[in-house]
Amino acid sequence: MSVAVESRGNETDWATTLLAPNMDEFCEVKRDQRVVKPKRLLLWLLDFVAISDAAMDLNGDGNTLYNEKVALIADDKAFAKCIESSRCDELDQEKVLRIRSVIESLWSPSPPNPFRTHFLPGREGSASKIELSSFLTQDSDIESVCPAPDRVFTPQSELEDESSNESSWLDRVVVREKSDDITKPFDEAGPANFSFEKNELSSTRDIEVDLVVAYLVHERYREKESSQYFLYFQSDTDIQKIDGEDTSSSRSALSLGLLAEYRLGKYEQYYFSNHVISLRPSYTKDAVQESESANIIASWTPIPDLGKNNFFLNMVPVGPYVSVKLNWDARLEGGWVLQEGDQEIFDDNNDYADVGANFNFLVAGAKNSLLERFQWDSNYKKLFSLIADQPNKEYLSSKLRYFINGNFSVGLEFEKGRKGVQFNEVDKWKINFGAKY
Repeated sequence: MSVAVESRGNETDWATTLLAPNMDEFCEVKRDQRVVKPKRLLLWLLDFVAISDAAMDLNGDGNTLYNEKVALIADDKAFAKCIESSRCDELDQEKVLRIRSVIESLWSPSPPNPFRTHFLPGREGSASKIELSSFLTQDSDIESVCPAPDRVFTPQSELEDESSNESSWLDRVVVREKSDDITKPFDEAGPANFSFEKNELSSTRDIEVDLVVAYLVHERYREKESSQYFLYFQSDTDIQKIDGEDTSSSRSALSLGLLAEYRLGKYEQYYFSNHVISLRPSYTKDAVQESESANIIASWTPIPDLGKNNFFLNMVPVGPYVSVKLNWDARLEGGWVLQEGDQEIFDDNNDYADVGANFNFLVAGAKNSLLERFQWDSNYKKLFSLIADQPNKEYLSSKLRYFINGNFSVGLEFEKGRKGVQFNEVDKWKINFGAKY
């Protein structure tokens, strides 16, 4: 796969002289090949050149978090502030520039480069180039394949056993708000939401949990296609109690499902040449309403080629303070109500089939700005029933979040319409706590 790259004109071929002899420090087995794990590479290089803790502590709180280390190496503004504050002395400055040069040598066009660095299928757009900041992100769209070491290869079975000791099964687990968020980049995905309210005066209690835990079962990347398969457990729970008794609107819908997502094509000269297709079959049981349903969601997302500022593909800066992205898909949602339970889901027909579209508009604060920790996430879904005498479905949500760190947030949320695979009616404001992994 060909990519457009920006050559920094490295004087030294770090990919050959430093990285190739030390691949065991940062290469891992993935999809039957050895690939660079960017986080391990960066941490190893920081330790190798011994950058001072003062330089890596960008906010001066005494901690050196991974996102601060990434910003120091990949963000010119953060590096400049480090120099201005005198936390980065001349020696640290030289070390930062050396680490940049070493990592960028992975995609240096000057031979001989033993590493093969490219965008994952369907991820790059016209005018794209491999950049340091993109490579080091938690959900990088860029992969660097490690060359075969000069020594004799370890047998594949032993190599897999060795790699299993290095990477935990937790690396395959994601925690998000809903199944739509499972395959989104970490920075863009909605966190699982938790809220609790207890009113002693009215003897009421309200517990709400919107959470999905998914496990990556298998993934495959080829020249013009990629696929990922997740098993997931989802909770859509809203329990309201008065004097200790559940109200008629209480529900605790728990789902087991499979997500299969396929990315097809890559950017060439054709408009809408990239496509993302996903299938989500699931089984849902409401423990409170005693209802059961089998569900299927099929979605198709064509992605236009808008060049470097493709807001359908990446977060795109709009001025110095915010970046925006628009996600959308055409979808079919259908299923069968196996047991209606205490709450009537549909009139006269236990099958349902709807077609429509889902839009998600995300606004995030720019790095190193006053709005860096804020995120505004709005979602609108409109479905038209394909079965006579069934209602159309509409759902709107808008969430303002403040991230305490990369994993935890507090937020204010509004939602209205028919929510979830069982289309329960909601119309509420709430303050919640969010967490994602």
